[in-house]
Amino acid sequence: MVNKFIPKTKAEALEILSKHDCYILAGGTDLMVVKKNVAGSLPKFDKDVMYVSHIDELKGIYKDEKGVHVKSVTTMDEVEHSPLVPTLLKKAVSELASTNIRHFATLVGNIANASPAGDTIVVDVILDAVIKLESVDGVRFVKAEDFVQGVRKIDRKSNELITEIIFPELDYNGEMWFKVGSRKADSISKVMVAGIYKITGKSLEKCALVLGSVSIKPIRSHELENELAGMSLEDVKKNKEHIVEEYSKLIKPIDDQRSTAEYRLTVAKNIIRKFIDQIVGGND
Repeated sequence: MVNKFIPKTKAEALEILSKHDCYILAGGTDLMVVKKNVAGSLPKFDKDVMYVSHIDELKGIYKDEKGVHVKSVTTMDEVEHSPLVPTLLKKAVSELASTNIRHFATLVGNIANASPAGDTIVVDVILDAVIKLESVDGVRFVKAEDFVQGVRKIDRKSNELITEIIFPELDYNGEMWFKVGSRKADSISKVMVAGIYKITGKSLEKCALVLGSVSIKPIRSHELENELAGMSLEDVKKNKEHIVEEYSKLIKPIDDQRSTAEYRLTVAKNIIRKFIDQIVGGND
């Protein structure tokens, strides 16, 4: 028998999770699809469900010395229109699903679903976001880069509730978001890329790039980022194909109903070239 729980407070939710292994449902835009049943039938939940979208303590966006905090049941629509949220994240959210879905879907739900095609996950990773998890045992923080471990696999214990995603303030003066799908929005991504960089004079002070939907989890290379740091823009331009090939070694796409592995690899390499051209061209 599947039980449902509707806690009134965060503390009550944590107490429930300490005793029951539950699906945690806020917007439900991913979970209800994954657990869908035949038309006219209830979803196929195989364990208890806890509803949290109504808990006020889990709503809102605020900023402090640690950065911008997006609480767990804050909707994508609220993220998109918040003046506190980094513009790169807002760009990704604006192309995610439809307007109606963004009124229900949550930022936390997108990373908790851990789909390789989760648009905002690549931005969470590129912006060094940190996931805050709470339980009756205490509080734990996990980098977004480490939180997603594979297809629908995350670093969350069954008694933990994701309560926030925290975005630290980063120093960069250029960014790029690029998504390839069948349509501009309301489309599952075939490839998406998020990048940030800082140019000082004629040098690339720092640069980071994350690719999504081309492996079981977002691809990021700190080794390549360290190689590029401090490189002159002229050398970046000269080494463009080397950079593209080094990133392409990390790309492990698949064939599926939306696209082929070959297509994904080709498109990803072209977007990386576009990112490098943007850097050396001085376009933000």
